[in-house]
Amino acid sequence: MKQIGITILLLLMFGAPSLAQTNEEIPYREMKTVLGKGNKIRGFGSLDVRMTEFKDDMGLLVGAHGGIILNNSFVIGLGGYGLTTNIAFEGGEPDEKLYLYGGYGGLILGAIFAPKEVVHIYTPVLIGAGGIDVSDRNYFNGFNSDFGFSLESSAFFVVEPGLEVEVNLTRFFKIGIGASYRLVRETDLENVSDSDLSGFSGGISLKFGKF
Repeated sequence: MKQIGITILLLLMFGAPSLAQTNEEIPYREMKTVLGKGNKIRGFGSLDVRMTEFKDDMGLLVGAHGGIILNNSFVIGLGGYGLTTNIAFEGGEPDEKLYLYGGYGGLILGAIFAPKEVVHIYTPVLIGAGGIDVSDRNYFNGFNSDFGFSLESSAFFVVEPGLEVEVNLTRFFKIGIGASYRLVRETDLENVSDSDLSGFSGGISLKFGKF
């Protein structure tokens, strides 16, 4: 037992300096984080125009989005879009024509692939909410107005993933052409369903900022 104890003591005496030297040779590496020191943070804003389908009719969405770009690759921002054209459809009564008005917006998260290349890919996802209104312009005995009488309205939840091809025109301006799919849920309307408000969009985005 005495010999075993002496052996352990010798191992500790000669092994500890060796372990300390090994630890000293390993350089310290600081944890990397998205918002950590040394990361590049830049900002941008855009004007967006899209053609899309609502209730079996084509409409025009106009809006904007913007935010920050982390390390030239990750986008965190906000965006919003409004319906600017008349979307008309047949109501439940004979010769009844109804119209849709509304818009949506929310948080935008995205990834940019090969951002330094002249042509590259951007994949944004919008997660948010919106509102829709169903109006009857002839509700009051044939009286016609621009907006009419609101028959019903509802809020809704929306998720819209997209894919854009971006072209770097200058260091401060680029253009994006792409498509997205708007998935709408949780509407509470009699004349319009979730599927009536869901659909593909295609359009163009003019982006200004420090890229």
